[in-house]
Amino acid sequence: MASLLCPSSVAKPGAALFGVQDASGHVEYLDEPIVVDQTFVDTARQGRVPEERFRFASNCAKTGCGHWDSGHAGCSLVGKIVEAMNQKADATLVACPIRNQCRWYHQEGALACANCDEVVRNVRVKALAEA
Repeated sequence: MASLLCPSSVAKPGAALFGVQDASGHVEYLDEPIVVDQTFVDTARQGRVPEERFRFASNCAKTGCGHWDSGHAGCSLVGKIVEAMNQKADATLVACPIRNQCRWYHQEGALACANCDEVVRNVRVKALAEA
């Protein structure tokens, strides 16, 4: 099996752009992910932080990520999102171009998808927390 993808990656060359935040704050998913290059990243960084308006996926870093829970061998972030957002899964999921490889979907199934379209990274909060 190919490596699972983290659906909350940063804008970096090689990352897959798979969603764009709309005016209402929800993520609209692309039909197919687009692998971004340095030119896209540089352009996207002009203005609002790209992670706050786009969704990127890249290989799950597992133990290299602060959200990795070694005891459960999984991502702790998706459980927190499902609990905080508390959206119930519909019978029909919105089309997502990375679902088959998504770490969150493999862990939480339809509940991850039901809570995913409002998630964007707030890198400024993270940067302040690390300062």
